[in-house]
Amino acid sequence: MTSVKLGKIRGIEIHLDFSWFIIFVLLSWTLATYYFPKHYPTWPIGINWGMGVLASFFLFASVLFHELAHSVVAQKQGEEVRRITLFILGGVAQIAKEPATPMAEFKMAIAGPLASLILGIFFLFLRIALTSISEPFMALAEYLAFINFLLAGFNLLPGYPMDGGRILRAIVWKFTG
Repeated sequence: MTSVKLGKIRGIEIHLDFSWFIIFVLLSWTLATYYFPKHYPTWPIGINWGMGVLASFFLFASVLFHELAHSVVAQKQGEEVRRITLFILGGVAQIAKEPATPMAEFKMAIAGPLASLILGIFFLFLRIALTSISEPFMALAEYLAFINFLLAGFNLLPGYPMDGGRILRAIVWKFTG
């Protein structure tokens, strides 16, 4: 057994690979002992740790949302999605077979980065709304906006099997058959 099943969303099993726990702890620790203290030196240690753990949790919730976007589009294309696994490098949706058409490939590939972009915009607006209400939660929203924009951009790099590589493959497939 290399993963823990969390449950199901839309009939898709959600798993955490054991490597996820390693990166969750390391990321929480890095955020709590470096990132937040550097940017917000007046915060007490408890706030740094609370925000570090919350930021790590919401980062992986964002990755799950990204993978769910791929999966929902795949299901709408008639594809079977077996499971989503979060692991040390992010997440992966296990779809039973390759898309049948270039447009299906394109839609499935673009869905993840679009989901990350939407989350980035949401967290940016949340950051603006929280500016005068709560500095720690404003900082958390700012971090999550940045990280989701970064996820969207990174995933659009045209290297296979990343989303950008799949998008490029769909475009080439469309024009070359």
